Amino acid sequence: MDTSPNKIERRPKSKISGYSINVFHLRNPLVVAWWSLAYPGFGHFRLLSTAKGIFLFTGEFLINTHAHINLAIIYSFTGRFALAKQVLNTDLLLLYCAILIFAVWDSYRITLEINKLSVLADHENDPLMPMALEAGMFNCYDKRNPWLAAAWSSLLPGLGHLYCVAIIQALFLLIFGCIIIYFSHMLPALGFVATGELTQAKAILDPQWLLNFPSFYCFSIYDSYVRSVEINKLFDQEQAQYFTRSYQSSLFPMSL
Repeated sequence: MDTSPNKIERRPKSKISGYSINVFHLRNPLVVAWWSLAYPGFGHFRLLSTAKGIFLFTGEFLINTHAHINLAIIYSFTGRFALAKQVLNTDLLLLYCAILIFAVWDSYRITLEINKLSVLADHENDPLMPMALEAGMFNCYDKRNPWLAAAWSSLLPGLGHLYCVAIIQALFLLIFGCIIIYFSHMLPALGFVATGELTQAKAILDPQWLLNFPSFYCFSIYDSYVRSVEINKLFDQEQAQYFTRSYQSSLFPMSL
């Protein structure tokens, strides 16, 4: 491993800044594609392709809302096919299908490429920078509890990402999560459920907005958990590199 100051990192394993930790690691392409199928954009968030993920998510969200796709899904699953046909905007539905298919295909393709780069980065084993100190921002590799990250995300989507210092994703999840919760009237409905007034809870819920929440909620928990696991691996790897450079002779005999 070349640690000279003039060495250029061709394939860095990770980059750390004050607002994020980006890392190459192996991902299951089918899992990433499944998240894109659950909601276009989520698969790209898993790949840290944040800009593309926001673009796909926002486009799908707007089309879904104006085409009443979630409402048509609920009517279809409850056997009210006439109502589903009545509320569905078929013109916008075709646009939705195009975004959905592209998101699944593109996230699967990028995952395969990132897996190759991850293997090459592990082979090159370039030194990791353990911390970033910027104006108004501080970040470092540190041990994080994956279950604590998942618990914060289960309380409110985005909080687990704040715990993992993924600021852009955290802001996006917090803003859209609060919008979905507000327009679906979820919190008042939970209040009625807590007092046993189930009819009132059902009456005030907006199913078009509510159906956005399950995939949004589950993704936030899953992604924050995986992020904290990968950050912990980076912490261990950086520590191993440091001790190897500082204390272990290159002539040290390794037992097989």
